[in-house]
Amino acid sequence: MKEKKSTRTRLVGIRLTPNEYARLEGKCARTTCRKLSEFLRQLIFGRPVTVIERNGSQDQMISELSELREELNRLGNNFNQATKRLHSINQIAEFRNWIISYEAEKTFLFSMLDKIKVQTDKLADRWLQ
Repeated sequence: MKEKKSTRTRLVGIRLTPNEYARLEGKCARTTCRKLSEFLRQLIFGRPVTVIERNGSQDQMISELSELREELNRLGNNFNQATKRLHSINQIAEFRNWIISYEAEKTFLFSMLDKIKVQTDKLADRWLQ
């Protein structure tokens, strides 16, 4: 016979200092519990609490990679703006030759940027699992 689920009707109150409450919330945030009450019930009744551990060096690497990706995007934008400006002044013959070589360099740079972006996205996806 199945056990009948009862609703929780009893309330227990406890007073904490702001510092104690912040520490309690911090500990709860590092677990898989969605609510503080769930976390406290598991602790009180001796049930196992699943703690999420993070790799500090990997977290630092991901933040540095995200900064690098943002900087690479800025460089790509600047590169595009310079190309547009050069195309607007292509009346001078010397600039035409320079623009052709510039386009080849641009293609290479953007292919490298895409490869870097794909790798950082893969790392970020793996890190977020």
